[in-house]
Amino acid sequence: MRRPLVLACVAALAFPAGASQWVTISRDKGRQIEIDRSSVLVSNGGTKVAWGRVLLSEQEASSLGYSAVKSLSRYDCRKKSFVPVRRVFFDASGAPIREEELAGGKPVVITPGSINDKIYKEVCQPASLEQLRALAGTAAEKAEASVRSKHPDTPLSRADLKLARDEAPTSEAKIDKPALKTRPKLIDLPPKPAPRSEASAPREAAPIAETPHIYPAPRRVHRPAPIKKTPPPPAAHTALPVHLSGHWSYEGETGPQSWARLSPEFATCGSGPRQSPIDIRGGIKVELEPVRFDYKPSYFRIIDNGHTIQASVGAGLTISVMGRRYELQQLHFHRPAEERIDGRTFDMDVHLVHKDLDGHIAVVSVLLEHGPAHPLIQTLWNNLPLEKNESFTPNVAINPAELLPAERGYFTYMGSLTTPPCSEGVLWIVMKQPVTLSDEQIAVFTRFYRNNARPIQNSGERIIKESR
Repeated sequence: MRRPLVLACVAALAFPAGASQWVTISRDKGRQIEIDRSSVLVSNGGTKVAWGRVLLSEQEASSLGYSAVKSLSRYDCRKKSFVPVRRVFFDASGAPIREEELAGGKPVVITPGSINDKIYKEVCQPASLEQLRALAGTAAEKAEASVRSKHPDTPLSRADLKLARDEAPTSEAKIDKPALKTRPKLIDLPPKPAPRSEASAPREAAPIAETPHIYPAPRRVHRPAPIKKTPPPPAAHTALPVHLSGHWSYEGETGPQSWARLSPEFATCGSGPRQSPIDIRGGIKVELEPVRFDYKPSYFRIIDNGHTIQASVGAGLTISVMGRRYELQQLHFHRPAEERIDGRTFDMDVHLVHKDLDGHIAVVSVLLEHGPAHPLIQTLWNNLPLEKNESFTPNVAINPAELLPAERGYFTYMGSLTTPPCSEGVLWIVMKQPVTLSDEQIAVFTRFYRNNARPIQNSGERIIKESR
């Protein structure tokens, strides 16, 4: 049967020739399933990781919106299950259109006849007799060399070398084979309690093998109740009400000045040398590469999470900067704006939080000041949920690109999250030109949060770059 042209395009462009060893293992209903044999590696716990890919038929690609998917999975050859690690989706031209990081997933039992079953059989195929002989021979040679190195001046007989080879461990443990059936270990039971009557003769303990799961009842021993000691009062500078532990806010006892003491996980809020936000001043003016925004309309889920109004978006909305590609996770608002520029404050800001496949975070901050109303922000306000911590997904889409200013100049520096746990290593991109929203829109947010901005942090000796 003639393969659709789209498969040839994907095979030639999406997966260029190189060190990979892609082998076709199945063709079914216009699909082509392949595996990269060079990627098969032994991982933790005797599992194996491997890259596989599926080239779709032209009709299927048209309906799904992508032409190929390449996936990295970890296979447990003994339990016949797998854990997906990463997926990359490609269009007909071979360009990646979406990536998914799936680390931390649960094992999935492989369904017979499925795509993963076909890849599993290739990854976990048993070793051949030639492979076993080669592994055994290598182990024997290493054992012989070890014996000679320990006795360099002593002539060794053939019997000595044969003994070393016979005792050499084989490498079969590194080959995925069904678990060997071994005899269960006997459990050492605690000694049987002494008889209550001294006159009665002690009985011989019953054989362990007959009742390995039965333990003699422990003898009751009367012990006096422990004396309760009153603990000393905690030091005044560390005392916190129990109900405050881990709960944070922007005011009062759980406000920013106390974040570092509310929980051990929040310690960086007080000790981190690169905290955010900062007053951006003294930036080095250089030719910064433009941030490539790849935003498009997306459905969203909006929530009042107790700290801000937040909208989560769908997959596939990305930015590319400094050699990394980040995917937009969510956007949220602060009043007043957390960032300052040369001491100037702004009415609000919106933070667009991104993450790449390695977990690195990049935040794009757009400053907001009063002026004409903003249509996207009005769409969000129109769909605000009626209860705190209850999300709502309306039947309407937003395009975060509408939040960006016309001029895309920016400041950039390395900082942290501005909320607990205040994790550092965050790339900050602060747009220089503010965007407007109306006084009425500002008032709506103020009904929820009149002040949810972290105070300015010490910028220290951090390098701040500013685009010309």
